[in-house]
Amino acid sequence: MIYADTDFFLALLKPKDWLKERAKKIKKEYEGRITTSVVTFIELMLLCKRYNIDPIRVTADVMAICNIDDERLLKAAIYVKDYGANVFDAFHAAYCGGTIISSDSVFDKLGIKRIRLEE
Repeated sequence: MIYADTDFFLALLKPKDWLKERAKKIKKEYEGRITTSVVTFIELMLLCKRYNIDPIRVTADVMAICNIDDERLLKAAIYVKDYGANVFDAFHAAYCGGTIISSDSVFDKLGIKRIRLEE
């Protein structure tokens, strides 16, 4: 497998990017052998606002390119887009398994059981 960082996916997914043509060629050449990590998804979602890109679409597209089947990534994107959660809280919520220890009330809005850190 060949690991791709955020720049590769941004080049493919932004409407215009100076690296787009090269990224397309690389995608075609290494199709089925490209992978990435949750770090890339976090970085991409942070950049979605800057580039006015839909975080759910970006997540689904990158998952497809890398053949990743992890519903938590899409959950995080939904929390960002539909609930207005910040990226880090969205990933905490998506990966916590349904219960989280936190003082942050955003998790209540996301339907996550929260063990309150504050009294």
